[in-house]
Amino acid sequence: MPDAVSFLITAVIALLGGVFLLGSLLMRSQAANRALSATLRGTRRDLIRQLREAEHFRMACEHASDGIVIQTLDGVVVWPNPAYCRIMGRGPEEIIGRNPLSYALPKDKTPSKKEIRAFRYDPDDPVFDTLQLFQNRRKNGELFWNQISISFRKSTAGDHHAILICRDVTQQIQQEERLRETRNKLVHEATHDSLTGLSNRAAFLDFTAGALESAADTGDRIGLLHVDLDHFKAINDTHGHSAGDAALIHVASALRAEASDRSLVARVGGDEFVAVLPEIRRVEDLRQIADRVASAVAEPFDWNDRLITVSCSIGATLQSEGETDPNALLLQADFALYEAKTLGRSRAEIYDEALHSRHMQQSERASELADAVDTGTLDHVFQPIFDLHGQKVQGLETLVRWTHPEDGVIGPDDFLPIADELGLMGALDLGSMSKALEQKHLLDRAGHGDLSISFNASSSLLSHPEFVNRLVWGVEAGGLSREQVAIEVLETTAFGKVTENSSHAATIRDLRDAGFKVYLDDFGVGYAGLAHLAELAVSGVKIDRSLIQNVRAEDTAAKIVRKIIELCNDLGLDVVAEGVEDRQTADALLNMGCTTVQGYWISRPLRPEDLSGWLAAQQVGPALRMISG
Repeated sequence: MPDAVSFLITAVIALLGGVFLLGSLLMRSQAANRALSATLRGTRRDLIRQLREAEHFRMACEHASDGIVIQTLDGVVVWPNPAYCRIMGRGPEEIIGRNPLSYALPKDKTPSKKEIRAFRYDPDDPVFDTLQLFQNRRKNGELFWNQISISFRKSTAGDHHAILICRDVTQQIQQEERLRETRNKLVHEATHDSLTGLSNRAAFLDFTAGALESAADTGDRIGLLHVDLDHFKAINDTHGHSAGDAALIHVASALRAEASDRSLVARVGGDEFVAVLPEIRRVEDLRQIADRVASAVAEPFDWNDRLITVSCSIGATLQSEGETDPNALLLQADFALYEAKTLGRSRAEIYDEALHSRHMQQSERASELADAVDTGTLDHVFQPIFDLHGQKVQGLETLVRWTHPEDGVIGPDDFLPIADELGLMGALDLGSMSKALEQKHLLDRAGHGDLSISFNASSSLLSHPEFVNRLVWGVEAGGLSREQVAIEVLETTAFGKVTENSSHAATIRDLRDAGFKVYLDDFGVGYAGLAHLAELAVSGVKIDRSLIQNVRAEDTAAKIVRKIIELCNDLGLDVVAEGVEDRQTADALLNMGCTTVQGYWISRPLRPEDLSGWLAAQQVGPALRMISG
């Protein structure tokens, strides 16, 4: 019995131990299951994440617009994306296993097979850290610009690879090239003359300033030629502006031929050129170059199957010691050019000591003239215009005179060119206009209301935007008759087209429309006088004194004057003969049909204070009535 009890107790204890052990095992299994479940869930999430990332990478690589290519360090392609294949115009089978050096470069830049085999990337070379630009070739031979960035990575197997990102930037490069060309074109246009291709005035001044400073430092000297075509207007008037353009190109070519690589040739005005010549040591060398340029310009050139010949005047100067102002050098060459023109044109003159002395005197004279114009201290005289048929004074022409405080009366032939060079003609003419209107007002009040008044208008005055308005205002303010006010314009003026609102021809039209008279002055010595009669709205002409003074001595002059008179009478235009100095000339003109004359035979120009007495004497008993009709 005790053994049975003992066995039973032992069995129960064992059973309980087994139950506890089984419970413990069950608890451990559940914990492991829970851990395993958590691990499986994490693994699944990782797999899902990795799959998603792989899908993203695949999408990025296959659908990227930039080309992506993976190469071994010796350049062999192991994988290209579709964009790279599209950029190169090749399929993957034509790319994988090859080095792009064998197919991507232009044919003339493709390396040899030996060079391709020797190629290898160096991950430590800093050149691969920057963007690189190459001209590449597609399969069809089309060239394009490829921008490449390179990075290096090691695969899981431990192999190094080069990863290239490629972008076709051809359109960008072409746009940049167009912008660069446009910028260069604008810079060129800003510094060059469009017709001849030479440098312009701004570029000339800039270049000369630098050349003078450099020469002053090195002890060298700069030579300067100022070239001006002789009678250039005659070419335009005779053959047309296209011939004039051809002449300018011809001169430019002649100057280029004499210029060295270090020289500069520029067109600084309508028919004005300059040549800056470094390293000229002697005046004799400068003179030889100037003479060669003059000879080259004088060579006939072909234009529209005809030969045209032009000539030029040249002023030359050599840089003085320490001179660095380009304007001063140009002023010296200008003065020498003026001397060449004065001595008959078609020649070269050098600015030497004698010219320098005269230049200084004229510079002082120019300053004094500018002061006289500014202060309104110029004098004005009035020359009568006489009607031979009616035997009476018909009008007065206003003339400007300059009485120098020390040198006395200076003739207009001496000071008017200076005024023109200084750009004072507009102001000078406005002063003459004011004096003319003032004198006309005085004549009207003195009982001479039937007399007309005229004044000269230069190109500068015709270009003045307020000229017509100021004239109208002056006439209205003085209560004057517009039809008794005349404007005299030189026949040699460049009038332009009447259809161009800013042209001198348009100004003449506006003057006539406003009721004023306009005369072509010095008629018969220009090159397009008859054309001007057809194109300009003029009231009449004043025949130049050079023709009138020879009308009795030269048959040619007489024939020209007679034809001018007949033509004007047919066109209903007034004719005035200038420079009549004797009765015989007046008789000859009257027989030709010209009834209006002006000159010393009638009267010298009269001062305002002498005018009333002279007019009164004509009314009492004019001495001119002896003229035969």
